[in-house]
Amino acid sequence: MNRREFMMLGAASAALPGLANGTAAAKRNDEIVKHDAPPRNRRPYSNLDWTKVQRVKTTSHGHCTSQKMLDAYLKRGFGLLTMSNYYPSAPYVPAAKMTAGYYRMHHEHPVMVNGKRTDGPFDWNQIISGWKDKLEPKVAKGFPLREGGKLFKPLPEGVLEAPNAEHHGFRLANGRAAGSLHMCAPGSAFASGTFDAHDVFKTLSHGYHYGSGEFWGTAIDRMIAGMIYPDGGGVTINHPSWTRLDRELMLKILDWDPRVLGIEVIEDSGHNSENYWDWALSTGRQCFGLFVPDWHIYNKVFGVNVLCVQEKTVHACLKAYREGNFYGALVGLDSLAFTRLAFDGKRVTATTDKPARFEVITARGVVKETKGTEVVWDVVPNGSSVGPQVDVFARVKAYATDGSDEVVFSQPFMLF
Repeated sequence: MNRREFMMLGAASAALPGLANGTAAAKRNDEIVKHDAPPRNRRPYSNLDWTKVQRVKTTSHGHCTSQKMLDAYLKRGFGLLTMSNYYPSAPYVPAAKMTAGYYRMHHEHPVMVNGKRTDGPFDWNQIISGWKDKLEPKVAKGFPLREGGKLFKPLPEGVLEAPNAEHHGFRLANGRAAGSLHMCAPGSAFASGTFDAHDVFKTLSHGYHYGSGEFWGTAIDRMIAGMIYPDGGGVTINHPSWTRLDRELMLKILDWDPRVLGIEVIEDSGHNSENYWDWALSTGRQCFGLFVPDWHIYNKVFGVNVLCVQEKTVHACLKAYREGNFYGALVGLDSLAFTRLAFDGKRVTATTDKPARFEVITARGVVKETKGTEVVWDVVPNGSSVGPQVDVFARVKAYATDGSDEVVFSQPFMLF
């Protein structure tokens, strides 16, 4: 199966280890077909047998454009790779087939050209030749464009991969640019934009949009249409603190489709967006928290999503994202792990494999602190009138006490 065939799939690609076999679908991978989807899971982990949980480390937003970068993920023990590169925003899968400059020479997906969505393929050498005499001399030396060697060695046995990309360049409903809004789509084969990041080859100047170029809601629909499994993966809202994301826009995006999973909480070299997270949760909306390194993959603070699955397959991993069956880790070097997370409608319980300092956080802030390997919090404490309508949600944060600086974050339980 070649690259073009993979990108045309609406189902899983047989070319990827660990994915179910699939055959080419009649529709393009980003054709919008609206389907009803269940709401985001308000009680994550409820279907897990914690005695059989396998933990798969991954991230929903981590760039990887060289073997050196890939080695950084493997050193952390990643079991699922969903590389989220851009320029263009197209999946780097299968990794074994990716080459330097691949999308300069093999651009198959649509692009917005002079405001109109235009199907590929695009022969950039032929297109740019029309104005090559206008290029800066330094840039002209790099023309015609060429394909380089392979970017990555074969992945170690047992390491899974799934499509993803970081999408950008969206528009608001009024047609204006949506600022620095970025979104990823782990599990989606959707691709957008061009290779020409800063218009150095004058493609943007000639009408070829460097990013999505569409209304953000339409772009989300296309990401969802490109999901390789209809019940797995989703869309993430990236680095809200770094971009100073408008909070009302964040809520609109969360409300657009329940397959928008949530927001990045630890992002961009340790920026903390817990204030955004708790604010969204306090409105009564379930919003999963994502933990990512972005480009900062050599820092101690890394940002890891620990997927809790019963079997190690791509499908199971993507379903864990969709169902909220994962937790976040600040460092991700196995210094501390949740061994149980549960909410039975009356009581929240969390346990860890090593002693920790626990915080239970609700809309009121930190409502309980304790040390040990377990924390239990009753939604309505004895003798108190405080209850679900006030606390709205509960999530657990556990700090390692062994000097490792690890912190793990549960997904939120919605209390009513």
